[in-house]
Amino acid sequence: IAGFFLTVSPESIQLVREHAAANNKVFTMNLSVPFICEFFKDVQEKCLPYMDYIFGNETEARTFSRVHGWETDDVEQIAIKMSQLPKASGTYKRTTVITQGADPVVVAEDGKVKKYPVIPLPKEKLVDTNGAGDAFVGGFLSQLVHGKGIEECVRAGCYASNVVIQRSGCTYPEKPDFN
Repeated sequence: IAGFFLTVSPESIQLVREHAAANNKVFTMNLSVPFICEFFKDVQEKCLPYMDYIFGNETEARTFSRVHGWETDDVEQIAIKMSQLPKASGTYKRTTVITQGADPVVVAEDGKVKKYPVIPLPKEKLVDTNGAGDAFVGGFLSQLVHGKGIEECVRAGCYASNVVIQRSGCTYPEKPDFN
């Protein structure tokens, strides 16, 4: 679920998260934008125990940290702390995935961080970053549903966001070349 949904229908998210926990389903949420961490903190906190995967970028992670009084801007430390928040269900461990633009993707699980490189892109090929985070999450989830490991999920996420930022608007070529 996208964090934006917290602004319009927290009740719907409650139904989905409880269904996921009761039926051993994976529940994922994207932090979406910093203002959600700030102004929808209470409803976001109600979802946190159900999140198996938390996605965000470095700005959202730092805002989350500040709002929760963690007193750190270190993305790796924030990702670890997020991954160690209490869970409502023990079916899946929590994985926190933080993108950082051209810097490596930070993934925290089990109190440890692993960083994954992004696909290098010359500045002159960068067209529009709108939708890059959503594309990353979509690519990541496309592999997760196929049972792929974190490394492959991140690789697909990086591919999808790399394609989107080279085009105007949130568009893809007719035939993507991910393999």
